[in-house]
Amino acid sequence: MRHPRKKEKFYQWLGGLFILFLWACPALAQQEELPPQGKPLTLEQCTAMALKYHPSLRANQATIEASKARVEQALAAYYPQVNFSSTYTNGTSNYSGITRSGSNLWTFYDTYSAGPSLTQNIYDFGRTANSVTINRENTKANEEELSITRQGVILIVQQAYFSVLQALRLIQVAEETVNQNKQRLEQAQGFYQAGTRPKIDVTKAEVDLANAELNLIRAKNNYQVARVNINNAMGLRQSLTFAIEDSLDFQPYKITLEEILKLSFVQRPEILQLKAKQRSQEASIKLAQASYYPIISGNASYFYRGPDIDDLYWDLSVGAALSIPLFSGFSSPNQVAEARAILKNLKAQEESLQLNIRLEAEQAYLSLREAEERIRVTQKAVGQAQENFELANGRYRVGVGFPLEVTDAEVLLANARANYIQALYDYKVAGARINKAMGLNK
Repeated sequence: MRHPRKKEKFYQWLGGLFILFLWACPALAQQEELPPQGKPLTLEQCTAMALKYHPSLRANQATIEASKARVEQALAAYYPQVNFSSTYTNGTSNYSGITRSGSNLWTFYDTYSAGPSLTQNIYDFGRTANSVTINRENTKANEEELSITRQGVILIVQQAYFSVLQALRLIQVAEETVNQNKQRLEQAQGFYQAGTRPKIDVTKAEVDLANAELNLIRAKNNYQVARVNINNAMGLRQSLTFAIEDSLDFQPYKITLEEILKLSFVQRPEILQLKAKQRSQEASIKLAQASYYPIISGNASYFYRGPDIDDLYWDLSVGAALSIPLFSGFSSPNQVAEARAILKNLKAQEESLQLNIRLEAEQAYLSLREAEERIRVTQKAVGQAQENFELANGRYRVGVGFPLEVTDAEVLLANARANYIQALYDYKVAGARINKAMGLNK
């Protein structure tokens, strides 16, 4: 027979394992949601992670949920309002026929009442309808704000993604430069030992190697910074070190400026957001104008009441009320004037936004074309610089060249490669900016 204490400890141990499993499940689930380790992430995967984890998007989503709740609050005015109340009053009852004698004019009576009451808005000349419209259009404006945030997040991720690829390629350039300087140092030492070259060649080769190693250190640090930026752009709270797919190659982007502008003025969420705000403000004008008109409502109540809490009788009442605004201290006309002024402001903002969108689209288009030309030129320059370096290095190997020629050729080659990589990066970023200008990344 098992000892009771051992049995109790066994159940405690089993319960502890169960709690640990429940605690680990969310972490495991979250880890499974991340891409598999060892497989390079594509730009699309990085973008999808950013849209899932970035906190600014969750903030916009919460704002939309609050706006939808305000729509339901405005719709509540269409439904009857039911309340239960219990009251006690002490006052005269001169309206009653039995108290019309002069001796009872100032006689006070206790009155107790309890029961439900119902109030129904019958017609308010568009107050409720315009309030609903305002909140619905505000919800649409908040949804477009979410699209604006999504576009910003996607653009930042794309820039960070291409920055990582740029940094990786610059590391390769720096490593090749270091290897070239190491080879030249070995050649200079060999020439010096053979007595065909002076000591200054060795010293210069050592200085050039140190400078190349310094540039490699900077390139690696720039890569680490780029990795931090892409993690931040994706909204990751942990420093993940994952590989990304190298897509920093030239793929022609065929589009005209007219096509960009045409789509920009139709699809940009900023334009759609201002349109929604304008419709909301138009409803606000109508709501302010409705304050000139009366409100018709109905009411019904079923009360138990009487002069004593132990002597109550039920009473049923049904009626209607008409409320006519006569004078509001000039509040209504000023509310209408304010709403119209805000609408004018929104229309002026739309015109200004269209100018900014045109400027953004033209700048992105010109940057794309300029980067495309630089890719063509720098690609040719890389071939020429490579040939120049091979010639200078070959002359030095056979003892007819000078170290300065090799150094100059080496610098030209490294700069040509860096310029080509920069042109590729600028071309990719310009394409991403064009997509944003057209409102494609929603």
